[in-house]
Amino acid sequence: MTTPEARPAHAVRIRPATLADAVTLTELGARTFRDSFAADNTPEDMEAFLASHYRPELQEAELKDPRNLSLLAEVSGVPAGFALLCDGAREQSVRAERPLNLFRLYVDRPFLGARVGAALMLRCLEEGRTRRHDVLWLGVWEHNARARAFYSRWGFTEVGEMRFLLGNDLQRDLVLALAL
Repeated sequence: MTTPEARPAHAVRIRPATLADAVTLTELGARTFRDSFAADNTPEDMEAFLASHYRPELQEAELKDPRNLSLLAEVSGVPAGFALLCDGAREQSVRAERPLNLFRLYVDRPFLGARVGAALMLRCLEEGRTRRHDVLWLGVWEHNARARAFYSRWGFTEVGEMRFLLGNDLQRDLVLALAL
């Protein structure tokens, strides 16, 4: 692939997250989710969602689940982004024998444009291929133009839609997939 994101990002270090990273993932996850979506959602819906998805015990459970792989991106030792891959998660519109779900991929605001997202995506694709998955799929909010453009540059195509509950607001996510 010849997109700008496909070039290696040498300053970004990607490593598997450990249980010791649960608080970091909680704080980074809540901050990046808020930064990405607070302007387009009510404070009540945002806070309800964050409280139900970003707590250290929840990230610890994700880290302990052998079907998951949490990746932490660091720049000069500073957490800059993260991804969560989930093996076994299925969406009916994804046609695959061994799909891998890219459940989360977020970059902290100070690192947007610094190729952290590209480094995370390269690692996710590598992990998917190494683990012999045939498709990498994800859900992205229909109104998240920045993320949709990013995934399009990587070759993801729309294969369906699903619902996403943010607080009390039932939203529409597009299901995107990429053959590995």
